[in-house]
Amino acid sequence: MRWSVSSNDGGLPKTIGWWLFAIALFLVLVVALQTYIGWIVFGVFLYHVARPVARRLQHHGVSPGLSALLSFGLIMLPFMAVLGVFIVLLLAELAAIEATDVEALLERLFPRLAIETLPTSEDELYAFVEVLRSDPTLATLIPLVSGFVGTFTVQAFNVLITFVFAFFLVRDERRIDSWFRSTIVERESNVYAYLKAVDRGLASVYFGYTLTIIVISIVAVIIYSVLNLLAPPGLAIPHAILLGFATGLISVIPLIGRNLLYGSIFLYLTVVAYQTNLRYVWFPIVFYIVMGGIFDNVIRTYVRPSLSGRLFHTGFVMFAYLLGPAIFGWYGIFLGPFIMVVTIQFLRVQLPKMHPH
Repeated sequence: MRWSVSSNDGGLPKTIGWWLFAIALFLVLVVALQTYIGWIVFGVFLYHVARPVARRLQHHGVSPGLSALLSFGLIMLPFMAVLGVFIVLLLAELAAIEATDVEALLERLFPRLAIETLPTSEDELYAFVEVLRSDPTLATLIPLVSGFVGTFTVQAFNVLITFVFAFFLVRDERRIDSWFRSTIVERESNVYAYLKAVDRGLASVYFGYTLTIIVISIVAVIIYSVLNLLAPPGLAIPHAILLGFATGLISVIPLIGRNLLYGSIFLYLTVVAYQTNLRYVWFPIVFYIVMGGIFDNVIRTYVRPSLSGRLFHTGFVMFAYLLGPAIFGWYGIFLGPFIMVVTIQFLRVQLPKMHPH
């Protein structure tokens, strides 16, 4: 490998010294960037989602800079805007279930957010809205928002830096790869083989599973909401946004995952229709035809083949997505799969080479 030293430079002792320095430097970087680890992993996710689009544009003669700009400006930004609205609605619905403590929920998902500056209780929200209603002037608005405007400014800056980071990764990926191979490791080295395996794994998980979960969740919420507009009185699908997210998340379980959820909702709606009015039984049937027939067929025929990610056992993927947010907060949905990929690819690629035969 290119970073090894010759015996004329001091041999093994000097190599160990440089490795110790590299470890110390790595630890310094980890401590310095630990506050932004979530945004860094989120940027890696954006890179792997935007990369296939940019590469396809480059294949048709578009320059790397313009292809990266188009992939982010025309696809990623609108998609993230829709995702942001979906997350806000999801948090609102979670907070509405059994009087969930909004403040505790936000502190769990966003541990570094200045929660005390946000109006989270019912009394604070009521007072906020009432003051704006009675005196909707700029002089009234400034004192109200001054407490939490700084919080959102910081988060907006983090989002901007994340998009810039992902943009440069997409635009300069070939230069970075060329520099890495010519300066740090050789193409034939074990390190390069392992990193390429990790990159393939992240592309499979992020573009395959994560994007599939997000797309299915958003589309399922839209379908549930439209069905609720057609539902007979008292027969609406409960917590449509939460069930939409569950539809996307349970999609990591092949074949039976979504059907279990559809079946549960179908049984619930059928029982309610039986208790309310037997003439309403058409709605559960329509629901299952739309979700279990049409929607599920579209996922299997078009979504899955386009966003295929099947390098890893679904059990590992499922636990990575379930435990990631529970352990790390909001960015756990990206960091959990990242840790899974790094670990499993090490066991696949590198560990057999280290084990003596």
